[in-house]
Amino acid sequence: MEFWRRGSAKSARATAGSQKKLGIWQRITGFHFPAWVPVVGIILVVFGILGALFWTRSATGAPRIGSDHWHATYTFTACGQKQPNAPFWEAGIHTHGDGIIHMHPFRTSEEGAGARLAKWFEYGGGKLTNNSIHMPGSNEEWKNGEACPDGTEGKLQVFVTPAATGVEERINSITRYGPQDGDRVRIVFGPEESEPVVADDRTIIPEDQATRDAEIVVTDDGSDAGTKFEPARIAVDAGETVKVVVKNTGAISHGFRVKGPDGEYNTEDDFVVTPDGEDPTVSAGILQPGAQGFVIIKLNTPSEIEFRDDTLQDKVGVIVVGEAPAATASPTPAVGEAVDVELDLAMKDNFFEPETLSVPAGKKFRVNLKNEGPTFAHNLRIAGPDGEFETADDLVSTPSAQRVGVAGELVGQIAQAGTYAARCDFHTEMTGTVTVTAQ
Repeated sequence: MEFWRRGSAKSARATAGSQKKLGIWQRITGFHFPAWVPVVGIILVVFGILGALFWTRSATGAPRIGSDHWHATYTFTACGQKQPNAPFWEAGIHTHGDGIIHMHPFRTSEEGAGARLAKWFEYGGGKLTNNSIHMPGSNEEWKNGEACPDGTEGKLQVFVTPAATGVEERINSITRYGPQDGDRVRIVFGPEESEPVVADDRTIIPEDQATRDAEIVVTDDGSDAGTKFEPARIAVDAGETVKVVVKNTGAISHGFRVKGPDGEYNTEDDFVVTPDGEDPTVSAGILQPGAQGFVIIKLNTPSEIEFRDDTLQDKVGVIVVGEAPAATASPTPAVGEAVDVELDLAMKDNFFEPETLSVPAGKKFRVNLKNEGPTFAHNLRIAGPDGEFETADDLVSTPSAQRVGVAGELVGQIAQAGTYAARCDFHTEMTGTVTVTAQ
């Protein structure tokens, strides 16, 4: 501070008697601030930094403990089949097995970036990277480049429909994405989907993405009053891409527009018919008498979505969007298979009852399983002769994840006498043994 004390303030009055007038720069450089000025400057800088840090945390730190309770729906489709919902687990970032990501952090590690989609997978015992997916509650893993049963190459893709816009967008960096309150998340492993074209008043999905066709006829008796859609209601599955063929068999021109998820017409999430032979990105909306057109639709959330004739806006119909059918677990072996020995095993939170089972060597056995919870999903895995879990000689119960109150079974046969380790894949601290006795 000595520098600030040495100087003395100079003013125009002090130099009034000088014969030489001072320039502006000389006046500025010749002025010395009082001692308190730098102190105030430092205080302002410190508070500015603190304010910036507070603003940054406010912008990026949500959801937060005690103030946020967010929800985002999700679906996962692998090679064209909707997969079961992840089972319930307990954490600040969790699910109830209901197809919803629940985000209300209990710990600071669950705030902000701790609520990313990839972290949600980790909380449930799964894994999500930019190139692979292992769904919580499943024993399967899908990786980019692997082929689907139909021979097409699979790729992991994540799409989100924000509540604010109602328009689906692709997530490019999957591991960095954090669901926001009201988001609708669609996870896909399968052939790569082309990006839809989004215009001011409609969304255009490439025709080659449609998996099936539906047909609607719009007709009239020569008058506006006689216009009607046949059928006036069609059904699609959530997430299904459908080509709707629209035929105008009437005597006057008609339109066909599907109201998008935002609940409003003439917005960017609408779907609008294009006459055959025309470019959907250029022409849309009106079918002349006797003409035919099509529109590709994709609606990701179960609901009822209205459509209308754009030329006669009181003529409407409904698209019923239902839950997509879930894939069924492949039982190995089939339920009801004949066995030599049957045993009962209860799965509780988090222990087996009893902890030890005994079976004769070489005999086929069935373990009847019941999840008596009351909270978590469980299963039973028996390590094979190699003594390692997650290898080819393991025996695993079906279904792969048993929710509370659900029954399942494990059928197997072990030829060599000995003691074999058993566990629950979802709670690895939940262990037991299978003793195989010599005959």
